[in-house]
Amino acid sequence: MDESKRGTMAAGIILVALGAVFFALNLIPGIVAAKTWPLVLVVIGIGFCLPVLIWPKQKESLAGLLIPGSILLVLGAIFLFNTFTGIWSVWAIAWMLIPGSVGLGLILGAWAGKWDKSVTKVGLWMLVLSLAVFALFASLFGNVVVKSIGAGLLVVTGLVLLVRSLMRKQAE
Repeated sequence: MDESKRGTMAAGIILVALGAVFFALNLIPGIVAAKTWPLVLVVIGIGFCLPVLIWPKQKESLAGLLIPGSILLVLGAIFLFNTFTGIWSVWAIAWMLIPGSVGLGLILGAWAGKWDKSVTKVGLWMLVLSLAVFALFASLFGNVVVKSIGAGLLVVTGLVLLVRSLMRKQAE
């Protein structure tokens, strides 16, 4: 595809997708526009991430955009959960996922930008620790739904660490 047409094509795809989402939201009973405001954060987050995909030849110089993109996507997901469930008390512990979103952005940025491996390690540790702390606090202080999510995340995080340590021993 011609490089000069990618930006216009991406903008067109975004507008069509956004219009389709809002059209669908109008057709689904029980969903009001007041509950869909977090989609703005999701769309802006996608907007930060798209340049890396649209212009692959410049992805190394655009990789830094993945960090704010991942932060906005995670915030959008948290606020979507809050608005649709009405459980706003989750925010008291959900903010602990924000450092993990920075870690996710660092991992993606290091991959796309071919940054040093130490950036990937820092991002991975930020992500894992953020998930573990969130899971611990969710298991202790959340409501029934959040406690279940927290317990599941603790199990998954523990399994990831176990598999990682076993793989490291086999490599040695």
